[in-house]
Amino acid sequence: MKAIPFSFEGKDYEICVISNGATTYVQAFLDGVPANGYTYQVSFPVTFNFERHLGVSAIGHLIESAKQDITDKAWERLLEAIRQIEEYEKAHPGSTSA
Repeated sequence: MKAIPFSFEGKDYEICVISNGATTYVQAFLDGVPANGYTYQVSFPVTFNFERHLGVSAIGHLIESAKQDITDKAWERLLEAIRQIEEYEKAHPGSTSA
């Protein structure tokens, strides 16, 4: 496992990279627990192909995505959208939110 320290708004996060040989997983942690509900993953063949054919690190991209989702507060915005939908549906029984 590799842990990459990352700070945002006075909080110290770790972006953890874990591989089982076939798949690499990336997840953000805060105080030892997942910082949000996102886990990013890439298979070994895709990682290899990205690097070989495109010269791009797929794992590096996932690490940057994990950081950006923290700084963009993507998880918090998702939870707020879900809360608003639930609130609307509660106030308007029988209607659809779609």
